[in-house]
Amino acid sequence: MALDCVVTPNVMGMSQYADLGSFTSKPYAASGKYIQRMADHCGQCSYDPKETVGEDACPLNSLYWEFMDHHSERLSDNPRMAVILKSWARRDETTKADILSQATTVRSKLLDGIL
Repeated sequence: MALDCVVTPNVMGMSQYADLGSFTSKPYAASGKYIQRMADHCGQCSYDPKETVGEDACPLNSLYWEFMDHHSERLSDNPRMAVILKSWARRDETTKADILSQATTVRSKLLDGIL
């Protein structure tokens, strides 16, 4: 019963932000650095969770910032997202472009099956 009534909607709502914030207070998107701190999934990985751009950069980092960039307007009224969105806004345009380009590269590699 708990799975159907509590766990499934909660996990789906958080992970997909499918309810646009009516059930959860923020999307649960995570960078490689966050995952490294919270779990042990990075131990054998060849990517560097501290890097966002470059061949050794953790693919999750650029995808995280791409998500923030793409949804920044919708998330701007959310107080729990203020620090993250301000961090993105303070970055210079060249850095943002490099990160978004990296995210495009990551997506291409995923679609091509090489990542």
